[in-house]
Amino acid sequence: MDFRRLRYLIRVGEERSFTRAARSLNVTQPTLSQQIQDLEAELGVALFTRTAHKVEPTEAGLLTIDCARRVMAETERLREAVLEYRGLKRGRLRIGVTQTFNALYLPRIVTDFARDYPAIDLEILELANDEIDAGVEAGTLHLGVGLPRAHTKSRAEPLYADTLMFVCARGHSLGEAESVPAARLSEESIALLGHGFRTRAAVDDYLAEADATPLRVIAFNTFAAILNVVASGDYVSIVPADVRHVSGLVSGVAALHFARLEPGPGSRTICLLSAPEDRATPAAIRFAARIRDYFAATGR
Repeated sequence: MDFRRLRYLIRVGEERSFTRAARSLNVTQPTLSQQIQDLEAELGVALFTRTAHKVEPTEAGLLTIDCARRVMAETERLREAVLEYRGLKRGRLRIGVTQTFNALYLPRIVTDFARDYPAIDLEILELANDEIDAGVEAGTLHLGVGLPRAHTKSRAEPLYADTLMFVCARGHSLGEAESVPAARLSEESIALLGHGFRTRAAVDDYLAEADATPLRVIAFNTFAAILNVVASGDYVSIVPADVRHVSGLVSGVAALHFARLEPGPGSRTICLLSAPEDRATPAAIRFAARIRDYFAATGR
């Protein structure tokens, strides 16, 4: 099977348009259409339904696109592994991490690795926990750091424990409290991450168990946005404890007050997520070792 056709198939599936896909691939639309038709003939199924204004994958098309992504990822891993085994003269690492890990721990690790391996291109992506684990499992990410899914197929190595904490502005009525009863949250408006983040799911579970219903909930996709809103004094939040150590996320971070929740939420184990050993590239193995060494040295 022609890898070029698989690449074309994936792009049409992403763009939902032959015109946009052809433009991004730098080929003519007739050429692209013919390649997809040839692939459909080879497989004996229709991969897309076509109308005047839209292109949608069929069920067979969705299945084929998913398989094509895996084939292309495996091919890329093969190419990179061969190059890396020749002395790490070329290569690429895609790493998915949470916002707090990226802000607190990753800069030093990345800086040292980039200095020692200047020919390895690094791409760091801030993602939700489930996206990180799914990316490592599917092979679109070489490594990840976050909370593994319940039935993950990734290798998950514990790095450190974290828990959830209450945060408000220092001028808030709870701005000097050492601990905050969960029931008190029913009297507050709260800013949280959006649905789809594991932290949001943990907060929702905590509130449900405490039978606490906030007056209002607004959602953001970054802790920086949450802390800025909390600093204004009208909203409180529940965030990972590590967020309190992050400087630069919010102007006037000193104006924020962090407190324990009562009853205390259970701790969460942040893990290094990697592919099985037979799929790991040399660069990924070495970067993973740097992460382990960092936490071993800091005693975090």
